[in-house]
Amino acid sequence: MPGLAGSLYNMSDCLDDLGREEEALAAVEEAVTADRDLAGARPEVLLPGLAMSLNNMSGCLADLERPEDALAAIEEAVTAYRDLAGARPEVFLPGLAMSLNNQSSRLGDLGRREEALGAC
Repeated sequence: MPGLAGSLYNMSDCLDDLGREEEALAAVEEAVTADRDLAGARPEVLLPGLAMSLNNMSGCLADLERPEDALAAIEEAVTAYRDLAGARPEVFLPGLAMSLNNQSSRLGDLGRREEALGAC
């Protein structure tokens, strides 16, 4: 199953690159569902995949002008990366930084500029 989730994530990126945003979102939503199931069973190994899929899903939702949904997805990714970085900062701080940057953008998209500054 981790291979399927990874493949769906990659497919989502390719579809997004082709401008096929709705299809990209459908693929990444499937990846998030698979990653959630996997991370629930073995979070220490599979939570990073879920965090990355959520980050990607947030971008797809933002592209489709669904800012509230995009913010919810990136906030979940930030939470996951905070947990991961707390245990292994040398590995996961870059992912946390990327997600915080995206969270700031999503907050800005919603006109929540003060919060956006605080997220960086």
